[in-house]
Amino acid sequence: MGSSRDIAIGPVAVVSLLLGEALKREINPKKHPNEYLRLAFTATFFAGITQAALGFLRLGFLVDFLSHAAVVGFMAGAAITIGLQQLKGLFGITNFTTKTDIVSVMHSVFGNIHHGWNWQTVVIGVTFLAFLLTTKYIASKKKNLFWIAAVAPLISVIVSTFCVYITHANKDGVKIVGHLDQGVNPPSLQKIYWSGPQLVNGAKIGVMAGLVGLTEAIAIGRTFATLKGYQLDGNKEMTALGIMNVAGSFTSCIVATGSFSRSAVNFMAG
Repeated sequence: MGSSRDIAIGPVAVVSLLLGEALKREINPKKHPNEYLRLAFTATFFAGITQAALGFLRLGFLVDFLSHAAVVGFMAGAAITIGLQQLKGLFGITNFTTKTDIVSVMHSVFGNIHHGWNWQTVVIGVTFLAFLLTTKYIASKKKNLFWIAAVAPLISVIVSTFCVYITHANKDGVKIVGHLDQGVNPPSLQKIYWSGPQLVNGAKIGVMAGLVGLTEAIAIGRTFATLKGYQLDGNKEMTALGIMNVAGSFTSCIVATGSFSRSAVNFMAG
């Protein structure tokens, strides 16, 4: 339903961080996991309603007011926020701050340096980060080898998973995904709050997450549309994202939007 040819849709770091922070302020996920999930689906529903309403009201022209500087600033800010949050996984820190500002994150990283870092996780993380950066450098120097950078993330996942499996590094503190439930997502229409105080909270969080998600999707879509020389239809993008998130809220999904990294992989892979 959208007009972007390059955008890759799914859960993204910026919106997920924002959503998680807002939801935690209302409900403790450890004490009340079911209510937390219900509020997440409610927020996703209202995020979709917000986005679809903007599209149906033909407010796509608002996209044109997003200047190039604003788009670049948003993307740079998102990249910094995402990068800082990856330090938790890179160093294997368990007790990490829930805040997203640079001072709190750095304090959390270096405050755990003696007891909180897991050296096996650091070795794995740094090794494959170096591998990814090397393949990216090779691909930038030799255009005919662009595919190396495109397959590097998949190779990293496969090789690192195999290494952890044969060394049983998960027993020494290396975190793994673990068990995954099979089958499709269960329906969640009955879990959405349709009344009570949590309905209002879900609506407030949803509107905020919906607007941020929309901004991110439009920023990414416009960037690649400019690079390839085609026009982005703001109304179509808003409507598509909105209907997608409303449908997602009925099938146990959280707010999804355009992903910086996955869209870049799409673009580089042609």
